[in-house]
Amino acid sequence: MKAVFSLVQSFSAPEQKEARAFIENRNRRGDVKNLILFDQLCQDKTDHIQHKLYGTKSRNAYHALSKRLQDTLIDFLASKSFATEASDEMSVLKLILAGRLLFEKQQNKLAWKTLAKAETIAKSFDFYSALQEIYQTQLQYAHLKNDQFLKRVLLASTANMKNIQNELHLQQAYASLKLNLKSNPKNPIQLLHETLDRFELKLSQHFTYKSLYQFMEVLTDAAALSGAYYSIVNTIEEAYTFVQEKSNPDKHLYYYFQIRYLLADVNLRNKDFRSCIEILNEVDNALPEKYRKLFNHKTETLRALAFNYSGNYKEAIRIAELYAEDSENLKLLLVTFRFQQDQIREAYDLFKGFRKSDQYYEQKNGLLWVIKKELIGLLLLIELDKLDLISGKIQSVRKRFSSKINSSQEEQLQQFLKLASAYYENPKQASSSQFRSRVDESFKWLGFEREDLFAMSFYAWLKSKMENKSLYTTTLELVSPTSYSP
Repeated sequence: MKAVFSLVQSFSAPEQKEARAFIENRNRRGDVKNLILFDQLCQDKTDHIQHKLYGTKSRNAYHALSKRLQDTLIDFLASKSFATEASDEMSVLKLILAGRLLFEKQQNKLAWKTLAKAETIAKSFDFYSALQEIYQTQLQYAHLKNDQFLKRVLLASTANMKNIQNELHLQQAYASLKLNLKSNPKNPIQLLHETLDRFELKLSQHFTYKSLYQFMEVLTDAAALSGAYYSIVNTIEEAYTFVQEKSNPDKHLYYYFQIRYLLADVNLRNKDFRSCIEILNEVDNALPEKYRKLFNHKTETLRALAFNYSGNYKEAIRIAELYAEDSENLKLLLVTFRFQQDQIREAYDLFKGFRKSDQYYEQKNGLLWVIKKELIGLLLLIELDKLDLISGKIQSVRKRFSSKINSSQEEQLQQFLKLASAYYENPKQASSSQFRSRVDESFKWLGFEREDLFAMSFYAWLKSKMENKSLYTTTLELVSPTSYSP
């Protein structure tokens, strides 16, 4: 049920309309329960759905119906892919087959022209596997041409095989990193470099759009776990230069916009908020309607953060309010933004809306997101002076997350919890030199350029207490020391 619901919710409105028509065409009998289920999922009406379908609870029948609907939707996506994104690759494969048949019929001149056309298309789209099929066919009949032609094909096929091998190395490194990063390693950036070296993987102008996206994705995954976005910025920018040199982005829009999103994310986390907003505006102006539902919440999350940390908190709150009902991520941002503006009661009322289990939120949004949520919850309790809940919340955070995060993250978390607890027990000590020394000793400050943006935000709460300043002012002074002026 969760899988088919998630799949339906990922469709844009036009895609849902197309999918419904596809289901209707596939139906061979009067039973329209799959259409009823599809419509309910589109409208996010899943309560009492078995009763709506069968008049009573019928778990087995409902499970079978959900599975059939899921299979039909997968068929729909496959058919849609062949009709759109895969059309050029299918055209190349058809030309290759036609060329081989023409050789068998001894229509050699037309066969060479057909393969040449296939080669031109395959090169323009980086279809390396198809190119290898073309070169193998050309080599099979190269004796019908001259020595110069044979030399060209030998060189081209050898170079293309290197591209295929490089693609394989990337997929191996990608799979290895994705799996190992799930265990939250102690040093994600070191693991990243060790994996790239292990598979002898280096950036190449011959990477496809998909390969460049995957390469950039594992870089940002490692940086997200470590907070060390500064360490990947040069490699990310180098990868993006290859993206800019490539042709036909309109044929690879999904990966092209994913790459643009990652670039905006890296700019945000490295505190270049202006560049982040500029990229997001460019994406928003060019994004096709069919991808808007997929990208909207992601891009608006970055946009809200960029506005908030560049001083325009009103615009950040406006964006978060617009999407908070449909996005847990933007809802948590709205809680954070209101907390930073000292709107504590409003923030707490919003926070109480997170009613599902941490296990649910972790599966959907990741462990670090859940930890941020719980820390914001703790700070809200402290600000509201809810004595009966604070100690329990601190113990709960320590117990639940210490075993799940790496040693560096655990040390930071434990230190922050100790200091937050110490402040609550005696708020007056926050302005003392002893408390300031304790804070300085607890946090290994890396400096503005290298420190993680979100770590800065939590540190800002302690600093605002020490300096008796507003939290938002303190936050901006930390994240934008050269551009912020109160």
